[in-house]
Amino acid sequence: MLDQVDADVIRAVSEHGPLTLSELSRQLGWSKSMVLKRVRRLKSLGLISVREEGGVAIIGPGSRRAKAPAIVGIVRASEYPYIVRLVKKLSDRYGYVTVKVYDDALQEVMDLAAGRIQLAMAPAITLLTFNRLTAGAVHIVGGGSKGGAGVVEGRSGSGHATSRLSSMELCAESSGLEPPRVYLKSGEDILNSVARGQVREAVVWEPYLSMASRMGLRTEPCDLETCCLLGANSSLEEEYERITSIMEEAVSEVKDADLQAYANIVGMPYQLVEESVRSYLFLERPDRDALKRLLPHMRSAALPASVVSEAVRA
Repeated sequence: MLDQVDADVIRAVSEHGPLTLSELSRQLGWSKSMVLKRVRRLKSLGLISVREEGGVAIIGPGSRRAKAPAIVGIVRASEYPYIVRLVKKLSDRYGYVTVKVYDDALQEVMDLAAGRIQLAMAPAITLLTFNRLTAGAVHIVGGGSKGGAGVVEGRSGSGHATSRLSSMELCAESSGLEPPRVYLKSGEDILNSVARGQVREAVVWEPYLSMASRMGLRTEPCDLETCCLLGANSSLEEEYERITSIMEEAVSEVKDADLQAYANIVGMPYQLVEESVRSYLFLERPDRDALKRLLPHMRSAALPASVVSEAVRA
């Protein structure tokens, strides 16, 4: 079972690593002996990695050998009001589990595939793509959310902004938005790009869609049958069935979600979260048929028409 001290070590290594033992000790404000004891334990669980360089131990993020979830990734959004209950239920089963908030879903899933985090609420398209790219290092193991995405129309500019290999890019493809496509790494940056006239349109998720409406910009919902689902690193494969059940329970209790606690996690105003969360519907389990229906658009989003000009430099 993990505790708060374990979580502090994992978080420090995840956010600031790789670190030497001395650097990690200073970062945490603990003695080297205390840190070393925790490092050895967490290494044995596959939650951090340790390598020797010139006789110095270098401590880095986890490998693909984690035996229990320690970090759940989420994107900064109104989308996951069930995350507080999910983390509590996971903590009851596995020990201390914490949340890491990302602005970029692609980076989140890259970290999931590398074992830096063990679970992630992430776009279905990103999880499916990385399942293929990594030969099964990532799987979808639980439900999540749908809805909450839309196109924002600006007053000037050309082209559109979105995030790469995401539900938002899927929305851009299915909506047939005019090129060129500009990729940005946070909902805030995408919204600002259309508000400032740098692009004509932008594809964002909640609460950024509600923020656009408050700015007086016209918005059009994008009806995606699935947005984010629960993904897992394959190191947890023996725990998949249990994690799926825990996720199902957490989503089934979403009506009792603590939105203030959730707003604190994602760093958003409570009222904004409380209003914009209504744009989402919640899935206790993945909808396989919906995913199959989305596949043609997913293929277009993963390999858009612009990919040749972006990738070929010869």
